[in-house]
Amino acid sequence: MAVCPPIHRPVGRREKRERDQDYARRRNPEARALYRSKRWRTERAAFLHQHPLCVECQRHDLIRPANVVDHIDPHGGDETVFWDRSRWQALCASCHGRKTAAKDGGFGNTKRCS
Repeated sequence: MAVCPPIHRPVGRREKRERDQDYARRRNPEARALYRSKRWRTERAAFLHQHPLCVECQRHDLIRPANVVDHIDPHGGDETVFWDRSRWQALCASCHGRKTAAKDGGFGNTKRCS
């Protein structure tokens, strides 16, 4: 019978599932409800259909498919701001992660004001 070698992780490193659960607990409950709504799923799909390419990549003469609808400025759970399509942009996951890390304090960066 084969035995898997032990997996060694640095002290304090958590599994992705644990990090995701922490993020969900800290996230604004009103915003969470908006992102889980059927209306958001429908609007998001329509927006990505209309804007299939990442706008940030296009600025750098790259062509990559968009798979994230990003709120250019944080909505903070405000439904009027949340549903305003003029405040949305289509991004690829890589560009969205980079923007979120820089603007919202991800990856150890300090949170910036809008």
